[in-house]
Amino acid sequence: MSPQDNHPFTGRTFYNFDDNLEEPRHRWFHFKEGFSHRLVTEATEQLAAENRILTIVDPFGGSGTTALTAALLGHNVISMEINPFCSFAARVKCSRGIWRTSQFRRAIVAIVQHGRASTQTSPHESFSTFSEKPGATKWLFNRAVLRACAGSLGAIKKIPLSYREPLRLGIVRAAMRCCNAKKDGKCLRYYTDWKERGYTADDFFNAFEQSANEMLMDVGTHPIGRECSIRISCGDSRRLLTRCDDECADLIVTSPPYLNSLDYSDVYRPELFLGGFVSTNEDVRQIRLRTVRSHVQVKWGGPTNIKNQKVRSVVEDLLDFGDSLWNPRLPNMIEAYFHDLKNVLEQVLRLLKRGAEAWLVVSTSAYKALQIPVDLILADIGCEAGLTLKGVYVLRNLRSSSQQWKEFGGNTPPLRESLIIFHKA
Repeated sequence: MSPQDNHPFTGRTFYNFDDNLEEPRHRWFHFKEGFSHRLVTEATEQLAAENRILTIVDPFGGSGTTALTAALLGHNVISMEINPFCSFAARVKCSRGIWRTSQFRRAIVAIVQHGRASTQTSPHESFSTFSEKPGATKWLFNRAVLRACAGSLGAIKKIPLSYREPLRLGIVRAAMRCCNAKKDGKCLRYYTDWKERGYTADDFFNAFEQSANEMLMDVGTHPIGRECSIRISCGDSRRLLTRCDDECADLIVTSPPYLNSLDYSDVYRPELFLGGFVSTNEDVRQIRLRTVRSHVQVKWGGPTNIKNQKVRSVVEDLLDFGDSLWNPRLPNMIEAYFHDLKNVLEQVLRLLKRGAEAWLVVSTSAYKALQIPVDLILADIGCEAGLTLKGVYVLRNLRSSSQQWKEFGGNTPPLRESLIIFHKA
C-alpha cells in the first residue's frame, strides 16, 4: 500500500478551510483546522444519484463544515464534536427558519446600545493572559474590548429567543477579531504590532455589527429548510457513535484530530471562556480529558492495547529514542491515538450502509527522526476492521517545524495531508 500523488483530486484545495471564508454561513466563524466545503460537495456528488437524500455523518464535527454543507444541499446530518464552543458554532451555522430583517436589526442595535452604556466589568479581567495586569507584558484582549464583550453578552436575554445564539456567536467572533494574537499552529501567536493596533470598544462594536449583518444576509440568501434532519451533538464521538443505528449512514466525511500533539481545547480556550462555555481551568481540563488521545497535555489513562503491527513498530522505534524524546509520554500517546481511532473505524463500519463510503482527511507526523505514516496506518487499521480501501490520496505536502528539520539532519521530512476513502462492500 502506498499513497497516490496523481489522482482525480490533485490540485483541489479540499484540505483548506480558507476556501470557506467567503462562503455564506461558513464564514460565521473561522475554524483554522477545518477542511473545505468542496470536499463534502465532491463526496455527495459521487454518491447522490438521482437527487437521493443522503444521511451524512461526521464524528469529528469541528465548527460544522460537513454538517452545514450537507444541510445546504438538502441532506440529513449527524454531527458530533467534543468542544462545546465548536459544537455551538456548528449549530448556529445550521440555523433554520426565517429571520425578520427589521426585528433582527433592532436586536443588533439593542446589543450595541446596551454594550456601550454598560459599566459591567468582564469576569475575565486580570484572568490568566486575558487582559493586562500588574507585571504582564502581553495580554490577549485590551480591557475595553473585554468590557464591551461582557456588556454585549448582558443584553442577550433581552432579545427574541431565535436570535440569541446567532448573536452570541457574533459577539464572540467580534472579540476574537479584536484579539491581540492569532491562531498559529499549536498556540496563539501575538501580532508583532499588537500594541500599535490598540483595539478599542469601537473596534469591537464595528466587528460585531459587521458579523451580525453578514449572518442576516446569509440566512436570507442561503436558507436551510425543514425537509432535512440535522442532529448536532456535543460529546465524545467514541461514545456517541455507539448510540447510532446500524447502517444509518450513506456517507461519512470527517477529519479526526491529527497526531501532532495539538490540544484543540487549548487552542479555542479564549472562545470557551468568552462564550461562557467554561468558567475555570478545571472545566477546560475536563474537556481535554474527553478528547481523542492525540496530545500530551495530560497523562492519559485508559486502554492502549492495539495489536496492529504497523503501530507496534512505530511505538517500539520511538521507545528506542529513550530520554531524548521531548516528552516521555509520546509513545503512549501514539499507541492510544491509534487505539481510539481503531474503535472509531469499527463504528464507521457498523454505521455505513452497503455501498456507502467514508472520507477521512488526515496528516502524517514526525517525532525525532521518525516519520509516522498516519494515513497508511489508518488505512491498514480500517481494512482490519472490515472496510475496503479505495485509496489514499495525497492532497498536499506539509512544511515541518524547525525542530523536526534539525532532527532530520537539515532535510525536510516528507509530511503530507491525505484523503483516505473507505468503501463498505
